[in-house]
Amino acid sequence: LKPISIFRFINARFNMNTSYDFEGNYNRIQYRFTNFSQFNNNWAYEIGFIHKPRIYTNTILRGGPRWRFSEENITFFFMNSDQTKKFSFSGGYVYSQANQNNFSFLRVEAGITYQPINAFSLTVSPEYRKSPNKTQYVTEVDFDGTPRYILAKIDQQTLSASIRLNYNVNPNLTIQYYGQPFVSRGRYDAFKYVSENPIADDLYDRFVPYGSNEITEDDGTYLIDENGGGTDYSFDDPDFAFVQFRSNLVVRWEYIPGSEVFFVWSQGVTGSGDPTNHLFTNLENQIIDQENNNTFLIKATYRFRR
Repeated sequence: LKPISIFRFINARFNMNTSYDFEGNYNRIQYRFTNFSQFNNNWAYEIGFIHKPRIYTNTILRGGPRWRFSEENITFFFMNSDQTKKFSFSGGYVYSQANQNNFSFLRVEAGITYQPINAFSLTVSPEYRKSPNKTQYVTEVDFDGTPRYILAKIDQQTLSASIRLNYNVNPNLTIQYYGQPFVSRGRYDAFKYVSENPIADDLYDRFVPYGSNEITEDDGTYLIDENGGGTDYSFDDPDFAFVQFRSNLVVRWEYIPGSEVFFVWSQGVTGSGDPTNHLFTNLENQIIDQENNNTFLIKATYRFRR
């Protein structure tokens, strides 16, 4: 905790945790190491590594059997500049990779804050996520009285940004704004179903892929013929594109001590895009070209005093 060399302080931590379910199954073990340090110029960073050699879950198949994910390793790094300055920024990433390319995850985020005076601040924080997965749950169907838990390879991408503005006109009058555009797209292929051994050591023993002659796509529906005697079951195309924009503008006025009036303007758009389109294309089509839903609220409080 005492300054040393170029550091104002250094913090390092290691922990390990395990989990069991109520049937006594040993489901998870995780090792985590993190280091957070601040420099003498008030810049700071955080770096870490997480190792998950054992990952079992009872819920991923929505009531189906216990499922195993492959061993996972995670790294992350974040850094921020001197936040006492009028202009500051932060940024970092989280990257996860499972063995046999079972799944991966990448999150990249940044933040820019501008505070020219104590009473005013503006922050913009964009974020991008990419999370492909070879064994994404799709649905459950019935095959001759036997449940089939359908999985698929998914390529999911998500883009969002948070915008915050705070302005204190005086101690009794404040203005706050928050807005967030959000778009997420998921596309599925390489369909398969859970095998008789969903907790096998090898990833490819946990599922059975459909052959090219077993699965057919027809106008947004997948038809499955496992035994060559015609369609055994079907399920809808799970591809999706979700778009949303929400914002809130709040004016708070404390007209007498302890009594306040809030003026609120809430705006929002929610819709479904085209999964074949780019993220920005869906964002433009659903947010810029669509009509917003507007809500206006007034809330007043009065404090009775003797």
